[in-house]
Amino acid sequence: MKKLLYSVMLLALAAGYTSCEDDNDDNPVLVKATEFVLNTPTFVNQQIDLASGGTLSFTCSQPDYGFPLQCKYSLQFSITGNFTVSVDEADASEGALTADYQSGEESSSCTLTIPAFGDNSFARGLQQLAKWPEGLVPATQKVYVRAKAEPKATTPANVEQYIIYSNVIELNVTPVYVELKNAPVVIWYLVGNHFGAKWGNVPGETALPMFIIPDYSYDKKTGKGELEYYNYFITGDYDNTAGNESSTAGFKIQPDNFNWDLGMTGDNGVKGKIIYRNKGGDGGHIVVPEDGYYRLVMNTDKLEAKLEKQDISPKVLSTMGISGAFNDWGETPMLPYNSEGVENHAWYVVVDAPADGGFKFRPDGAWAGHNKGKNEIVDNGIAKADSGEDIGLAAGSWLIIYCDINGEFSVFAK
Repeated sequence: MKKLLYSVMLLALAAGYTSCEDDNDDNPVLVKATEFVLNTPTFVNQQIDLASGGTLSFTCSQPDYGFPLQCKYSLQFSITGNFTVSVDEADASEGALTADYQSGEESSSCTLTIPAFGDNSFARGLQQLAKWPEGLVPATQKVYVRAKAEPKATTPANVEQYIIYSNVIELNVTPVYVELKNAPVVIWYLVGNHFGAKWGNVPGETALPMFIIPDYSYDKKTGKGELEYYNYFITGDYDNTAGNESSTAGFKIQPDNFNWDLGMTGDNGVKGKIIYRNKGGDGGHIVVPEDGYYRLVMNTDKLEAKLEKQDISPKVLSTMGISGAFNDWGETPMLPYNSEGVENHAWYVVVDAPADGGFKFRPDGAWAGHNKGKNEIVDNGIAKADSGEDIGLAAGSWLIIYCDINGEFSVFAK
């Protein structure tokens, strides 16, 4: 809201300057910038070895829009010298377009930095553009770099006319092969009275993960998107002095760094409402308006969460087991998300797999009619009854969760 108000103020200021132009020609007017300079870095004539790591740093001038105007700056780089199709645009086209440039992270200052190697790095961006096979990366590669400036104080309808691009600088780099993988899905965790009165920060012990949604398109760079959780929720009274905590039904949603100041809380006693704390005051516990089945949805990009009441009547299982190569196809019990005595439909277990193998879920200990599998190593999916196939599991320690309402499961490295 503060950014919006600031943008409106700047636009109003620009409009005011324009309206006064006849009265005083010295008053500034919002105009299109015509010059924007990416300064030549000190390493321009060096051979830049991306495998050595470190950070590449560039500086640029501030575009002249008639008066100082906040901008979003970003670095763009290409191996062809063309800047027509971004990696994001090419990905969205599903093969119809070929990317010829990649962009670094946005900055609010005229200093632009990008890691040489690692996540969201210069090396990764070049690999996305060139798609070099492993072992066939060239010893040297010319790379063309420019900067982009986009004013923050213009509306979406006219922002394009004020975007400006800098001069292009040529660099010589020694690229390195990067195995291209999407960023891991960002997970948030459920804690609280509803979940066995666990208020900790250890996944699979004192904090329980929400489910990755099968076939959902998570952001490839950030891993952000929507998570969900189906189960039976109970309501309860707010019984503390502040009127925002419940000793029986309250819970919260925590980010993967378990910073309480940046978690999702209740809205100070308003049942069914979830807010992002954002370093502000503690909104207290989240409590549903009434007992029943709910779908809890968390958007980790927008930092929003909501409860959706479900008109369903799933079978209540007494036990859930898991069998696989890791336990010689015996049965290891899964634990319920909901605290004891509350109807439960979500389950979790931590397993140690000494070697690659498969596993299946066993509702109520049964094999026939309940063997569920996918026959490949995945981190999430829908387990299907009577499939006769195993879900693949790589060697390692894993936190596995399962929802018996819709058969969805998620697998996390422990």
